[in-house]
Amino acid sequence: ADGKETNIEVTPLSVRLIPSEVTLRGATSSQTFLVMATFEGGLERDVTSQAELSLSSSELAELTPTPGTRRVLPRADGKLSLKATLGDKEDAAIIQIVDSQIERPLSFPRDIGRIFTGKGCNSTKCHGAVPGQGGFKLSLHSTHPHEDYKWIIEGGHFEVLTVETGDDHEPRVNLSAPEQSLLLLKATEKESHGGGQRFGTDSPEYATILRWIREGAPYGPENEAETMRIDKLEVYPKEMTLRPKTEQQILVTAHLSNGQTEDVTDEVIYESNSESVLDVNSEGLVTSLRPGETNILIRAPGHVVNSRVGVVARAIPNYPSVPERNFIDRYIFAKLRRLNVIPSEISTDEEFLRRICLDLTGTLPPPNRVREFLVSQDPQKRDKLIEVLFSSPEHVDFLCYRFAEIFRLQGGATQLGKDTQRSREWLRKRVTENMTYDQLMVERIASQGYDGPSRFNYLLRSLLSPEAQIAEQLRIGWGRRLDCAQCHDHPFESWTQDQFWGMAAFYG
Repeated sequence: ADGKETNIEVTPLSVRLIPSEVTLRGATSSQTFLVMATFEGGLERDVTSQAELSLSSSELAELTPTPGTRRVLPRADGKLSLKATLGDKEDAAIIQIVDSQIERPLSFPRDIGRIFTGKGCNSTKCHGAVPGQGGFKLSLHSTHPHEDYKWIIEGGHFEVLTVETGDDHEPRVNLSAPEQSLLLLKATEKESHGGGQRFGTDSPEYATILRWIREGAPYGPENEAETMRIDKLEVYPKEMTLRPKTEQQILVTAHLSNGQTEDVTDEVIYESNSESVLDVNSEGLVTSLRPGETNILIRAPGHVVNSRVGVVARAIPNYPSVPERNFIDRYIFAKLRRLNVIPSEISTDEEFLRRICLDLTGTLPPPNRVREFLVSQDPQKRDKLIEVLFSSPEHVDFLCYRFAEIFRLQGGATQLGKDTQRSREWLRKRVTENMTYDQLMVERIASQGYDGPSRFNYLLRSLLSPEAQIAEQLRIGWGRRLDCAQCHDHPFESWTQDQFWGMAAFYG
């Protein structure tokens, strides 16, 4: 009726619960579960809304329906199972519950910072922008919780080119009347708020912040903040293929520094890189719109991961079996199969010769080589040609030309002038030796004396300031421009002004 295709188009071959095993710790813990079905051709679909789920013990836990997912909440300590059934297919997950009656003390970095990130309060479009918003400044995606805490507890207004926060200090919390805290009044839009309502008074976010203020708005123990720090984010599915007008729930798991894991699906922020291909809501529910391929960015304090999504208009019946020639083909053909794209036919000898010569030497083959290759009946002639080109001086010339561009031996921040030849000789020697990329860069950065790799550093030191030196090195070795972090925290990446100048200090 709503124009969406059902996730079940044919009988599934199997179903499985994600995750298959989990431990819930504390009274406020919870876990989102997905039911995935496998269909013909290995394609998996989210069938959570069609599957029947049941717990082995209602005394230990409860099952709460949420949009597109099912969430388990603890009631008592113990071990139980969650069973998923779809037609004649079923699967089960094991749930261990510990400390179900213990309410963990709130801490600012862990609990309040995550709310800011999950609700987009500290994004570049809001208070995470370089100057903040409306006089209120937060670090981008809660990367600096100590600074955020100071802004909220002490108040102040953002000032340019100084660490001072102005004379008018208005705290965002009211310890004597917690409900009147500006932090809550603005977010619930009881007071005018440019960002609109971020959550309601009946929401878990409101309850958490209100409880935190009532407890005195503590920062929390430093050791707890360290042990409960997010070390890594894991997203499921990492890659997915959808038909238009179908849905898929994303599941996000945080791996903490103490070795534990917890579900943070509803505590992160989701962004679609192409809103014409798919939409994703604040709970991580993906809705495919039209054929295409894009990424979904998932942000948590100090971390960004992505999920790759392909939207396919129609399935290809009797997809052909394509022979693999190397291990790279295995990954390429697997992706093409997921996206229902049949690989092109094998290139002709003429096409192959032209392409491989341009790829490995940057030039076209001479006429006599073309005639010789085309008349050859050797079945291994393509592989043999590749080895010949790899060993040719033209290949070394081409690599040296490319690396000279990467290292900006000409046209970069400095002009090497007469020292260009010395640097090129060093580069050619290392390329001929097939030195790995990382070692090539290490030798260039750490060079000493008066030789090929040292000339660049020598000129950087004599012509450029330390901040310009590190900016140049980052462009060359990392392929990124962090120049803006000289004056303020990076507006789009989790890099700060302190980190930029810390790196620049190496060149001081």
